[in-house]
Amino acid sequence: MTTIYANGAFIDESRNPIESADDLPVDGNVTVPLELFLEAPETYLQRGENTAVLIAAGEKAEALRPHLERLSLVIVAFPKFTDGRGFSAARILREELGYRGDIRAAGDYILDQVPLMRRCGISSFEISKPEVVKALKDGEWPEVTRYLQPVGTVEEIPAGTRPWARRSLRQTAQAAE
Repeated sequence: MTTIYANGAFIDESRNPIESADDLPVDGNVTVPLELFLEAPETYLQRGENTAVLIAAGEKAEALRPHLERLSLVIVAFPKFTDGRGFSAARILREELGYRGDIRAAGDYILDQVPLMRRCGISSFEISKPEVVKALKDGEWPEVTRYLQPVGTVEEIPAGTRPWARRSLRQTAQAAE
């Protein structure tokens, strides 16, 4: 079982990683690496919501374009908390490809990255670090209120005279209260 954080709540989920088409179980949730999925997409898509595709760091999210309408979950890997390629993959899925399903972060990341991941379009989190689970259960949310790069998934306004400096509309509303 894996702990998943989504929509402010925790759930436990079981998902089988698939290494080859021969490993595919008859039922249950599976996670298929992008490369394997692209070899025979129909094999996995016929399983419906039980199939998730894993995009490893450095893989091109654009390869999923013809299949996104039929995928309910795409998992983006973060192999190290210092590796930001997962942020790019999530933004491409959400902003460029218009993906509306669940984008899940999985791997080695820290609590401070969670709000930034949400900002890039990630909607659920596979949590492997107990300190991240504890912090989220305790209500910790390290909100970032000023940004240096606009995104298309969050409403924000310019902060000052620099067009690249942004601030959250959430911060504006709280300041007005």
